[in-house]
Amino acid sequence: MFDHIAEPIDIGEIARICRMSRGYFISAFCASTGLTPHRWLICFRIRLAQELLLTTDRPLVEIAVDCGFYDQSHFTSTFARWTGESPGRWRRNARALPQSG
Repeated sequence: MFDHIAEPIDIGEIARICRMSRGYFISAFCASTGLTPHRWLICFRIRLAQELLLTTDRPLVEIAVDCGFYDQSHFTSTFARWTGESPGRWRRNARALPQSG
């Protein structure tokens, strides 16, 4: 999933590659991580986006696409739902904080 983060990810296909049924894969994934594959993927995409927002000046639309969101609007609404702030506001606020070594 890491190598294809910017692409749509089909859980059924991943389960097939792992030689498991879709249901069994989801159950095993939840038991292992505490999250459904979909929630884990969104969380990973948000964390990657946060890293890019903090460490680059790339436009939001580029970050959105590179992190696997359909477009900037999808990115903004998902990011805000998970963090409570829009990506632009999160970037400004995070950059205003002193960075620890």
